[in-house]
Amino acid sequence: MNHYSYSPHEGMQYHPDKEVARAAAEEAVRIMSADPGYTADDMAQITWGEVTERADSTGAVGYALKRQDRLAYEATHPQVINGRMENGNGDLVRIENIKAQDLLEHDMVLSIACIWLPLSALLSRFKLHTFTDITAFVNVLFEEYNTKRGGSKGNMTFTTFDRKYRLALAIQETIGLGPELLIARQKLLDAVDEYPDEANDLKTIVLAILFPTNGQVRVAQVLSLRAYKLNNPLWNEGMMIIDKAIEVVSSKRQIRLYVRNEQGEYDAVPLSIAAL
Repeated sequence: MNHYSYSPHEGMQYHPDKEVARAAAEEAVRIMSADPGYTADDMAQITWGEVTERADSTGAVGYALKRQDRLAYEATHPQVINGRMENGNGDLVRIENIKAQDLLEHDMVLSIACIWLPLSALLSRFKLHTFTDITAFVNVLFEEYNTKRGGSKGNMTFTTFDRKYRLALAIQETIGLGPELLIARQKLLDAVDEYPDEANDLKTIVLAILFPTNGQVRVAQVLSLRAYKLNNPLWNEGMMIIDKAIEVVSSKRQIRLYVRNEQGEYDAVPLSIAAL
């Protein structure tokens, strides 16, 4: 069997010839088109074609069939054309002239990429659908039950009836400091200069935070100056100006799912590779 067809409906199938493979793909199109549960992205995954082979690390005589994710990818992105592979410059190089270790590396990276790319697309669609579901739910609450959910910044928490699962929506803001910081900086320096003895250590801190050696003023460090109290009008004025200089540079919606453990505490269910 050197032909295949693939669809989210039937998965990977192998066929004796291309006509049977094409017929299987056409049948999958017909079935999935009539099912509202399948999206346009699902339909785009339907492929059929010839099973491609590539020289294994043992040389030109050793061949191995790829996994179905690789087969589906190579149906539209063939890696071997007439016994040649394309290099980084767009040149076609014969398989036997490629180092075995380069073929292995190519195989490893491409196999991972073939899984990674659709997973990323799936997560992107999942995120969009999740926010759409939450928005629709909140709208129903407001329209039918005259109930409003969410804090002042749009943060919301939802739970299942048995409290086993908790869904948390949070607005993560990135803040910066506007040009008023230049005025505040001078006010603070003038304030500590009026008390050269009592505020000598504080001046060192102010200089380090407002005049960093790398030139990058960190917002968190500037805001930490509010913890210092100096009985001086210039210092207090500088603090007020810093408060006014704070501005939201960007905001991003974050959503997390939690599951309640045996101790009654909620553990986050990670979708990040780094967290798994």
